[in-house]
Amino acid sequence: METVDKDSTSADMRLADSALEFNPAAVMPLTQLIEGGLYLQHGSWARSSPNQGGTLLFTRLRYFDPARRRAGLPQDVAALVDSWGPDSLTLTLVNVSPSMARSVIVQGGAYAEHQLVSVSDGKTSMAVNAPNFPVRLAPGAGAKLTIKMKRFANDPTLSFPWESTVADLGNPPDIANDARKSGGP
Repeated sequence: METVDKDSTSADMRLADSALEFNPAAVMPLTQLIEGGLYLQHGSWARSSPNQGGTLLFTRLRYFDPARRRAGLPQDVAALVDSWGPDSLTLTLVNVSPSMARSVIVQGGAYAEHQLVSVSDGKTSMAVNAPNFPVRLAPGAGAKLTIKMKRFANDPTLSFPWESTVADLGNPPDIANDARKSGGP
C-alpha cells in the first residue's frame, strides 16, 4: 500500500488496471479451499500488468445463496473442502450466525458438470442423484459432509440451480379475468 500512497499521478492519467498488482485479495487459495478447485491464470496483455484470471473455472463444488438468488456462499456461511479423491470429497459447512438459520445450495462443479450421487454426515446417508442439493444450517451449526460424485457426467451449464424448474414460478396471472372478477374493465 505504500507504493499506492506514493503514486503522484492523477487519477485521469492512470490506466484502469494500474492497481491490479497491488490488489491484496488472493483468489487462488479461496478457489482451492472452498470449492476444491484449480485456479488458472493467463498471462497479461502487457509486460507491466500482472497475470490475470479469465480462464474456465475447474472446481469440484460451487455454492449458491437461494435466499438472495445469487451465486456464492450465503452471508455467515463458511466452507472448507478438507480432502478429495477420484469420486468423492469431504466438505465442512458452518453457519457462524448465532441467531439466523442459513440455507445453501451445493452444486457439483462450477458448471454443474458433476453428478452428485450421495451425501453423508457420518451418521446418515442420502441419495442425491442430481447436480446439486440444498443444505439448511441452524444458527451456530456446522456439518462435515462426505459427497460422492460422478465427475463430468453432466453437460455443463451456466444456469442457476433454481432455473432448472419452473415450479416456483407458478402460472402467469390471467390479468383480464382478475380484472373482471374485481369489477374492473
